[in-house]
This record gives sequence, C-alpha cells and structure tokens, in this order.
Amino acid sequence: MSLSPIPTQQISIILVRPRYPENIGSAARAMMNMGFSELILVNPLEPDQERMRKTATHHAAGIIDTLTIHDSLEEVLKPYTFVAATTTRKGKKRQGLISPHGLVERVGTLSPEDKVAILFGSEDKGLTNEELRFADALVTISTLDFSSINLAQAVMILCYELSRTPPSENKNALRLANKKEIGKMFDAVEALLCAIDLHNPENPDHWPARFRKLLTRAGLRAGDTALVLDFIGKTIKKLKGAEG
Repeated sequence: MSLSPIPTQQISIILVRPRYPENIGSAARAMMNMGFSELILVNPLEPDQERMRKTATHHAAGIIDTLTIHDSLEEVLKPYTFVAATTTRKGKKRQGLISPHGLVERVGTLSPEDKVAILFGSEDKGLTNEELRFADALVTISTLDFSSINLAQAVMILCYELSRTPPSENKNALRLANKKEIGKMFDAVEALLCAIDLHNPENPDHWPARFRKLLTRAGLRAGDTALVLDFIGKTIKKLKGAEG
C-alpha cells in the first residue's frame, strides 16, 4: 500500500522524446512495481507498443495499453500543479538542483488536490532548457564516478522514493495553481509590461522572464492567480481610460 502524500494516481510519469520502445516498456515495468499507473509520452521516436510490451512484461501491459501520446509538452502539463524535471547536467539555467529525497519533501507539502508530473528527457540528450522552464523543481540523481543512469533506472528510483513518502499533514491546504492558470497569469503580466512600456528591445524576454521566475518561485495557489489576473485586468483598464 502506497504511503504517498497524494494518491499515486495523481502522479504522472511523462517521458519526453524517448528513443526506444524497449526503454518505455522497462519504465512501465518499474512504475508497476512501485504502484504507479499513468504513463504519458511526448513525441516518442518509435511509438511501437508491441515492442514496449516485451520489456514491460504482462504485469505492466495495462500501463502500455492505457498510455497516451502527445506532441506538445506545454499542452500536456496544463492540468498539473507541480512539475518536477530530471537532469544530470548543470549550468546557469539548471541551478537549485534537489535530490530524490528533496523531491519527496516538496511533494510532502502538497495538498491531496494537487496533481504532479515527473518529467524524464530523451536517453541521449535529456530535457532541453526550454522544456525545463515548465518545472517547479529540478531533480538530479547523484552517482559516483559514472553518471549514466538508464531511463528505467531513473524512473524506478524516483517512483520508489515517492511511493515511500509519509502521508502529508497538509490535508487542508489549497491546491497550487495549475500550469494553465499560471500561463494565463504570465500572459496578463506581459500585457501589463507592454501597457506601461517596460520592455527591453534588445532582449524582449528580459522583464517577462524575471517576473515568471519570481511568480513561479512564489508557489501560488489557485486563488492567487485569480487575484493577480483581476488586479492586472483592472490596472490595464484604468491605464487605457487615462489615455483616452
């Protein structure tokens, strides 16, 4: 029986651009061992489900039968309130890495209404910086001298950790804003920046990116985004009225 702070059915494993059907099947088998069932593929290179079933074995065949395939990571993530992305690389845009145990601690603060996505990149290149911008947390699995972990191993490690998470004491907390709500808020912020002429022609994303980073770090709840949207909408309306 899982002790996850939220049901494992609310935690999805998302494989982005996986290259080999056999690795997808092995990942499904790892998920099955740990009590997870929702597998999502984004732009798989070879979506051959028969080859997936061979390494999934008959025990995890149900996961292969019910997986969904999509071509847009942004669209897939809209219902999710917390997204963790895995990475082995470090860099300016990959700071603040946490361990699998750190991920467990983050998930342990969520409410039972939150919906979690765990992202894994392609076997050869991992996740791009553009894909990582959707993440609320970047997770890395520490190794010794040899840092190569195959896809199924990485899935197994994170699913194992999450399946053993103690129940959350945050049962009355409101859920976080999902990515669709966050996206609407970011669009409104950009509209306000344009309305007050706060932009950098040489780097148009400078100010929007700074506000996205700030607001993402704030851990906004669903009601918070509605408040921000209402405030920005009324501010822009007031500015347009003053111009008239």
